[in-house]
Amino acid sequence: MTPCLRTALPLVIAAILLLPVSSTEAQSSRAPLTVEQAREDLDVLQRALEEAHGGYDRFVERTELARRFATHRARITRPLGQYEFAGLLSEAIAELRDGHARLEFDSLTNAALGSALLLPLRVQLEGEHLIVRANDSPTDRSILPGMELLSINGRSSTDLFAALLPKISPDGFIETGRRHRVGVDFARLHWLYVEQAERYELVARQADGSVVRATIPGITDRERRNVENPVNAAFARNVARLDGIEERVGVAFDADGRTARLRVRAFDGQAFPSTLDSIFRQLRERGTQHLVLDLRGNGGGVDEYGALLVSYFTEQPFRYFDHIHVTTVAPSFATWLPRTGDALRAGSVADPAGGFRITEQRHSGVGTQQPSAPGFRGRLTVLIDGGSFSTTADVAAQLRSRNRAVFIGEETAGTYEGNTSGLNARIILPNSRLSLRVMMYGYWNAVSAVPGGRGIVPDHVVPLRVADILAGRDPAIDMARRLATAP
Repeated sequence: MTPCLRTALPLVIAAILLLPVSSTEAQSSRAPLTVEQAREDLDVLQRALEEAHGGYDRFVERTELARRFATHRARITRPLGQYEFAGLLSEAIAELRDGHARLEFDSLTNAALGSALLLPLRVQLEGEHLIVRANDSPTDRSILPGMELLSINGRSSTDLFAALLPKISPDGFIETGRRHRVGVDFARLHWLYVEQAERYELVARQADGSVVRATIPGITDRERRNVENPVNAAFARNVARLDGIEERVGVAFDADGRTARLRVRAFDGQAFPSTLDSIFRQLRERGTQHLVLDLRGNGGGVDEYGALLVSYFTEQPFRYFDHIHVTTVAPSFATWLPRTGDALRAGSVADPAGGFRITEQRHSGVGTQQPSAPGFRGRLTVLIDGGSFSTTADVAAQLRSRNRAVFIGEETAGTYEGNTSGLNARIILPNSRLSLRVMMYGYWNAVSAVPGGRGIVPDHVVPLRVADILAGRDPAIDMARRLATAP
């Protein structure tokens, strides 16, 4: 069986085709979509979701979803440019509350993004404030990490939030995940859905309340990777020092070995099982009594690796997924190889409630999981945030359900009860050529009382802010260490 990889694909812009086409050329080569074309594309998308999405009415009733799609359709009253239509589609997709549902762009839009002059800042959302993490301009030294960005080209941060947040799909009723994504992808989202600018008039506020104004040329993603602006040096040093673990999966021990921090950045890679085995043997050999499991920023990965990590924290056989539901085993629009459809049909059975259920033959996660040795039986603290998604949220849900850990940080981006992801079928819209991978596996975690579309809420809410990093501290880790020594 092929392990099932579930992760957050950053807007699918990560796969941008870096072709030498300017944004102006890309736009001028495409005529606006007529009202009829735009409505047809939205209708095709809606039908594909109704047919095959594994959690279509998981959080919103089907009749209500139909009403909301009709509302979006009624908004199409004039010809729409590609970016404006992409924004409308993104808002329609977000109605499903499936955090894995991400619009994919056509080749011309990807090419335009590849050469676009983007905002040369990296930011994060803190409450209602937009805080600078890094200034990637090769020339400007006035906008510093830690400053609050008040406006861009005359638009306030409040207006920008209102424009961008509805275009990001939340998982269930969680806000931390899409706020995290807006921060990570802010420059590209701004260019796509706010304005295709080449220069940016910025107004920022320093910690002492004084205001800084600057006009900075935009920068391409390719150029951004080669910029080393000295104003970022202190922040970057502190990030590296506070993390302290470079590996994708790695461990760091306090001096006496009694407390350790296990950093898991992603559930992927062929070496994941052997690395975990080695780490848990080290924990046993050093007599570690308190483990801090750091899952912040972990967007997910292989289902089986999530179940494997949980298996080190239990002494009894357990269920990881209660069941996996699919609406159909043969989507009319799928372009799969024949063997994919054959394997899905062979690995599923009819669900009396409608649709199908995936069997253990197809996915081992629905079977009974065995504990792993050497396991960890000491005190466990888990660090989570708005970047903890998909498989990561499943792991956190298992540990929460078993009262196995104390949680510190922010609510996870993924819901406690599971999500819709895994196997997908891609629908390409006929006129815009925009596309969506319709997620087919409706995962339901084997957990106690389901809270209804919310994530794993921490016992101690401790967000990591830019000001903390600049001050050289990580409050979540500091609290975890205090708990380690508490009676």
